[in-house]
Amino acid sequence: MAVVVLCVVVLVGYVVITVRRLGRYRVQTEQSLRLVDVELDRRHEQLGPFIAAAEATGLSGDVLRQLGGARSWSRAVRDRSLGLQAQAAAENALSAAFHAVLADADARQNVLGNWEFQGPAGELNVTERRIAGAVRVYNDNAYRLSQAIGTFPSSLVARSRSLTAPEPFVETKELLDEQPSAEVAA
Repeated sequence: MAVVVLCVVVLVGYVVITVRRLGRYRVQTEQSLRLVDVELDRRHEQLGPFIAAAEATGLSGDVLRQLGGARSWSRAVRDRSLGLQAQAAAENALSAAFHAVLADADARQNVLGNWEFQGPAGELNVTERRIAGAVRVYNDNAYRLSQAIGTFPSSLVARSRSLTAPEPFVETKELLDEQPSAEVAA
């Protein structure tokens, strides 16, 4: 009888510990995703002054149009809640367009000493690094939660609590293959 009671106490203790651990992982994952959103919002706010300064310096219209288009695509994906993989693709395109503008600016000597351009560019560079860090933290938390949900016996507890593995904030090959067909259709 004592052995049965001890087994029940150990089982209940394991379930309680697992529920708390899964809950902690879920909360950390949600909080880190909110941090990614905050940083992405910050970048969108900083892009307005940056684009205005870039236009005033006479940079290539092509790279500025690409940056504007990538910004619009990024905002549309976020507004429509198309999922983290689509959002990662849009945000990566926005980062690439931003760096293309910086590369064009580096090629032109008249922009190097222009503080009206360099100030917003520097702020955006810092924000780009903050976004990369926030995404890394989110993906680490999402991976840890996914591992806990997918590992026996904690998977039984996760299933009973209706927990599902979070979507990573990464661009996938399948999504990249779908983009050209979506652009042709538009």
